[in-house]
Amino acid sequence: MRRPFCLSLLLSTVVLFSGCVKPFILENLALGIIIGYDSLEKERILTTSVLQKIDPSAREKTQVVASTAYTSKGSRVSSNRELSKYLVGGQVRVVMYGKKLASKGIIDLVDTLSRDPTLGDMIYLCVSDEEASHILTHRYREISNIGMYLYENLRQNSEREELPSPTLQDFLRDYYSEGKDPVVPLLKRKGNEVYIKGLALFHDDRMVHEASPRQGFLLKVLLDTKKVGIFELVADAEPLAKYMKHPDKEVKIVFATAKSSSKIKLLDSKVPEFIVSVSIQGDLQEISTPYSFEKPESVSALEKAIGKKLKEEIETFIASLQANESDAVGFGEVYRSKIRDSKLTKAKWHPMFREAKINVRVNFTLRHTGAIE
Repeated sequence: MRRPFCLSLLLSTVVLFSGCVKPFILENLALGIIIGYDSLEKERILTTSVLQKIDPSAREKTQVVASTAYTSKGSRVSSNRELSKYLVGGQVRVVMYGKKLASKGIIDLVDTLSRDPTLGDMIYLCVSDEEASHILTHRYREISNIGMYLYENLRQNSEREELPSPTLQDFLRDYYSEGKDPVVPLLKRKGNEVYIKGLALFHDDRMVHEASPRQGFLLKVLLDTKKVGIFELVADAEPLAKYMKHPDKEVKIVFATAKSSSKIKLLDSKVPEFIVSVSIQGDLQEISTPYSFEKPESVSALEKAIGKKLKEEIETFIASLQANESDAVGFGEVYRSKIRDSKLTKAKWHPMFREAKINVRVNFTLRHTGAIE
């Protein structure tokens, strides 16, 4: 039997609802923008919510409320006792977990988000380098709404620069995958500034390691999701010395990725052994020393030097993933797709991943060098 359709038109604010639900007047609601969770003693959690004020005449654009309970739902009930308006989560853009809590496991809290009909699965998840409340309760001089500021920060960096997509949907997909682990941004506050410190790498639902921002760039390349972005590296100057007007021990290079691709192939299922083939096409943006591009083989030598350095950094990054049994790349998914009836589970895969042999090949080519000659 089909349910009737109800449409509510409120005089003060127009709000559309599908289904017969109780209408809410926007001005009577406390709209959560960002929620932070921290670990307390006796398995309790501290929930810090930043709320958007609807009143345009209000001097402060946001309000912060904190509460303690054993569950996120219990925290919402406690928070409502401190508010004059009913707290709803339909406008939540970011959910942050304190590092201590993330190291214990967060799937119960994340699962609760996925079952909340007022929240979408495209909200961003992140980890705070300290307590989430340390970031959310601070009064910033130049940030009027910390919730929207962090949302825009995470959005533009995941779309353009060094972050893999950090949505609730992505986290749950990787968590429930038998051959892949989640990864989310790691944020830190220093004074009146909040910045992306790196990536929080997970083993199942527990944060086990921290990756640098430049490793976030490499991860996007390995995931074959890197389209554009700027990368800086320091290459060995020895193979480039004859093309340099003022030879030095090392060369600082900045390039912009124009195109990249990555393929992972299973070579041996018993070890297991993989080969990762990375291809990057980039535009040279800056080089720290005058370089003679007109000389024969000079461009080829520079491409090889950049490729060699990228290969070394990718190998170091993958080794750190293996040491912490955090398969953020998804080698396990490649293994599972190639081996019939593998009956792969995370418990089975993690120790296999730790001992896997992973070979890396990098092919780097330059499109343009004229801008910096």
